[in-house]
Amino acid sequence: MSYQRSFNRTRATPARGAHPVVLRFAELFPHQLRRYRLHNDRKQRDMDHVDHGRTHLNRTLIGEPDWFESLAADIRVASLANINQEVEGLQRAKRIGEAKRRLLEGPRAPWRPSKGGPLREFIVTAHRDWFEPPGADGGKPLTQEEQEARAQKIEERERQFETRVLEWLDTRFGDMVVHARADRDETTFHIHGVIAPWTEKHSKRSGRQKLLQPSSHPLLKDYEKAQDDIGAFFAEMGLVRGEQRALARRQAKAARKRGEDVAAPEPRVHVPAHVWRADEERRLAREAEDLKAKRARVEAERVEAAAARKQAELQSAKALAVFKRSRERKRDADKVLQVAEHLVEGHLVPGPKGGITVSQRLATGSPMRRRVQQLLSDPGVPARRLIARLGQSYGVFNRIAAARANEEVSSRVAAVAHAEKAVSALRSRMIAVLPERFRKHFIADTLAETREANQAIRALKKGRNPGEEDERR
Repeated sequence: MSYQRSFNRTRATPARGAHPVVLRFAELFPHQLRRYRLHNDRKQRDMDHVDHGRTHLNRTLIGEPDWFESLAADIRVASLANINQEVEGLQRAKRIGEAKRRLLEGPRAPWRPSKGGPLREFIVTAHRDWFEPPGADGGKPLTQEEQEARAQKIEERERQFETRVLEWLDTRFGDMVVHARADRDETTFHIHGVIAPWTEKHSKRSGRQKLLQPSSHPLLKDYEKAQDDIGAFFAEMGLVRGEQRALARRQAKAARKRGEDVAAPEPRVHVPAHVWRADEERRLAREAEDLKAKRARVEAERVEAAAARKQAELQSAKALAVFKRSRERKRDADKVLQVAEHLVEGHLVPGPKGGITVSQRLATGSPMRRRVQQLLSDPGVPARRLIARLGQSYGVFNRIAAARANEEVSSRVAAVAHAEKAVSALRSRMIAVLPERFRKHFIADTLAETREANQAIRALKKGRNPGEEDERR
């Protein structure tokens, strides 16, 4: 039988700034209770929002440990009893064939086909700030005594809320509530439970049918009435009804019919926890894939940037090397020009043993002589090559000139020797034919001529003019 106690719905005036009491209903099929039990036992995969250090504080408020099995047994019994009542009703109505066919069909689920299921999962809670008093002013840490006093206030608020919820469930649904549990290990304290809205219907054809029918209860049939009722019920605790979005939509719709431009609030869609978790898993999987792709793109960009940076460093190194080479070449070219200028100005002259040396015309210790000596000490590769080539050229020129001079001296010496031989032969013939008294004078006179000829030959061999020998004497 349906267990519905009479109650008066009262309407309370919301207090400004008060926190709303939160009531949520979700449709549920009996086979989905397994997921509800896994959540209560904290055995689901998605338990990141649960503080397992406080799970031991959770407490069952309504229902025996075997409530799930008992509900399943009640559903099976109701299915069998319903088919028996229906077959007996058909037999009493003399509809034997139809009764046989119905018996062959077998038991049916004791609820009308629906999209959401005949059971109702509920959650009753309030805003977290209503349970937890504010901390110390200025964000200062609480002392040990203040922390203990605050914890006592939270426990007291939770006990008050729990007592009030149990009273509301008992007066509104009675033994329809097959399970209720107080959860203290999640973000906010709340009461979580399941309602099985049993009711009985009588007819001559089907007899007495025991059904799970949410529409048989006024608060399950009309969600707004349930919100109004629980808001009024908790008003004495300082809680108010939640936002009346459905009423606001109806008022906006009526205003638009009158030609007024009023925006209606969007209907709030309450997603079951398992659906939300599945959506979250898909969303997180997509985000993970996006993050993986983004990480791959960033890594590719990093590799590309590293390659570009390396290429830029190589180009910079090449440009620096080219700049250094060009600077060195310019310095070498300047030194080559300096060597050429000093050669033209006579500051550099061929050395006695080949090569290039500083001209003796530059005074010792003069700035110009120091500059020329410094240039010769570090001329650079091109200038050093130029100096070496010039030295080689000067050496070749000297050798050629010396060879030519030697040829000319040899020719002159040969001519002088030939002349001396001819003179000597003539002198001998003349001495032979001269009388005795003239020979002595002739010999003395011709000895001076012979000495001059010998001096001329020695001067030619030494590379001097014959006249210079006379000047020295």
